[in-house]
Amino acid sequence: MKVFLSKLNLKTALVVLALVLAGTGGYNFYLQEIKVNPEELLVKALDTTHALKSYRFYLEAFLETEGGHIEISKVNGECASTGDLHLWGKMTGQEVDIYQVKDTTYFKDPVSQRWMVTPGNNPLQQDIFLVEVNPLSILKITEVKELQYKGRQKNMPGRPYLLSLRPEINNALLNAYWHNFSCNLWIDRREPYIRQVDLVAEHRQKAGDSLVIRLQLYDFNKRIDIKPPQQK
Repeated sequence: MKVFLSKLNLKTALVVLALVLAGTGGYNFYLQEIKVNPEELLVKALDTTHALKSYRFYLEAFLETEGGHIEISKVNGECASTGDLHLWGKMTGQEVDIYQVKDTTYFKDPVSQRWMVTPGNNPLQQDIFLVEVNPLSILKITEVKELQYKGRQKNMPGRPYLLSLRPEINNALLNAYWHNFSCNLWIDRREPYIRQVDLVAEHRQKAGDSLVIRLQLYDFNKRIDIKPPQQK
């Protein structure tokens, strides 16, 4: 009888444990999949991403017009915690390789392959930003409309959260030519960094033309050392 009761108690304990684990898993699923407040998630993701000290990125921008697809930029970049920048790739069809170290800009001339040096110049401190130079400027969101939570993306590593919205953006250069922005944001689930941005805007004068910017961010707060290039 004692052996039977002991076995019965063990089975009861296992059932209770299974129920507890199932309940915990169900609650975690509820928190991660269902109980996501898009407003809170957006604010937290923007604050966390703008607070980055260093990161690497890939950015491509192109136009969709009646005449077809026109590539504007396709660049890689890295930003150090010191504020230094290295950018390389293609802009408006030209190969570019640019270093910004402190207040000196180093630009590689595509013809001579020599480095052109401009001291006392820091484009990151200017009021009008090129998104290639400061990609986080497209995330200077001042107003949000039609914010929607689209769930976790199972086809992407880490299954990030996806938000869609229609933002107003504090970027003078963009706003001079473009409006009616729409945006998708993919947000890391473990730490709410924005991993990818897809931004689409309409031309102010030509309603049929649109600008598309795709930004991917990674290596958040990694150690990145950027040194001036050596002249050959």
